[in-house]
Amino acid sequence: MNPQGWQNKPAAFTRFLRHRRLISAGNRLRCFIGITVALLLSGPAAPAAACDTALKQVMPGGMPLLLDDSGLRDLQKSVERSLAALARTDQEQQFVLCGRVYSIQWLQQSLAAFLRGLASCTNEADFQAFLFDHFDVCHSRGADGAGQMLVTGYYEPFFAGSLTRQFPFVYPLYQVPPDLVLPAENQDDHEAGRLQDGRLVPYWSRAEIEKGDLLRGRELVFLADPVEVFILQVQGSGRISLPDGSVRAVQFAASNGRKYRSIGRLLADRGVMTLEEVTMPKIVAYLHEHPEEMQDILHHNDRYIFFSLSPAQGETAAEGPAGSLGQPLTAGRSLAVDSRCFPAPMVGYLETELPLFDDQGAVTGWQALHRFVVNQDAGAAIQGAGRVDLFLGGDEYAARAAGVMKQRGVLYFLLLKAEKR
Repeated sequence: MNPQGWQNKPAAFTRFLRHRRLISAGNRLRCFIGITVALLLSGPAAPAAACDTALKQVMPGGMPLLLDDSGLRDLQKSVERSLAALARTDQEQQFVLCGRVYSIQWLQQSLAAFLRGLASCTNEADFQAFLFDHFDVCHSRGADGAGQMLVTGYYEPFFAGSLTRQFPFVYPLYQVPPDLVLPAENQDDHEAGRLQDGRLVPYWSRAEIEKGDLLRGRELVFLADPVEVFILQVQGSGRISLPDGSVRAVQFAASNGRKYRSIGRLLADRGVMTLEEVTMPKIVAYLHEHPEEMQDILHHNDRYIFFSLSPAQGETAAEGPAGSLGQPLTAGRSLAVDSRCFPAPMVGYLETELPLFDDQGAVTGWQALHRFVVNQDAGAAIQGAGRVDLFLGGDEYAARAAGVMKQRGVLYFLLLKAEKR
């Protein structure tokens, strides 16, 4: 297999690209409001019932093309990481997916079969035929039951910081506090809290933590901007460049268990911007332009994130941050989805759009994306069968794209046919 991807595209692929041409920024649909925008505008969490029958098997006449628009070098490693996660899963566990019960062993065989086809097929047409022969293709029903997905993006921020409080680095990220009581098995219906007079009460809110300086002594690292603290809490991970030139990664460790309250929706309710206009760059710009309002706006969100800190990594990190499966994420391949709807690591296929920018960072259009992906992460705002967040990496493009993506999309998953086991 050519690790850069097959060079001889079949005719169907050429027709597909011609059909999915670039869409101008001025004409693109704005039916969805989403993040990194998704988290900024998220409403109440979707009930578990919203995940019932999240996948439906695609009949032969409705199959997607299953042709990848990106180099295939990183796909094999991504799938191998999902296999590694399954190896650490309770081997007696079973999953109901696409109308069938799947064992851990069956899912492992699915991933292994995908890797065999990837290695043995010499062009995309052969690989496509292999997939149709060996796999059932299951379509996410989406939030509307008709397959429509809201696709947002997230990234790994890279900020300057310090391990000690020294100007201008005075805004802390905290480690998990000792009095935080976490729910068993991270149950959705049991929030984190703290013990007070022998009973569990809600943990301190963001405003209480910061105004009362309640976690002094639990600081991990300090940043120069409270908005950067906010961004890291939204993204869940990032890298910090220290004054000595070393780089440390910070990773989500726990939350205070409070529900997320959207500051994007707050700004829209105040008439600062419309819901359609809400993006991460616009929110960040508003906070910086109105410092007198910043604390009040940020404290509107009660949810607070605690982090862990990695050892020194040198000037660059070799791999992406770890997702909820405990495996490093792969830019452009790893998805965050609702684990109640899509509870098992699977190979997926995503169709959506990525933004194009000019030299000043303005969106100039949208380019079709269609590629194999893997569900390896979860997120507080990614609720229900109609939501998906694509990990975009840690570079400047990833930061820009994550701030504006709120696109329509469709998502499929591949599961090995029973007769091919």
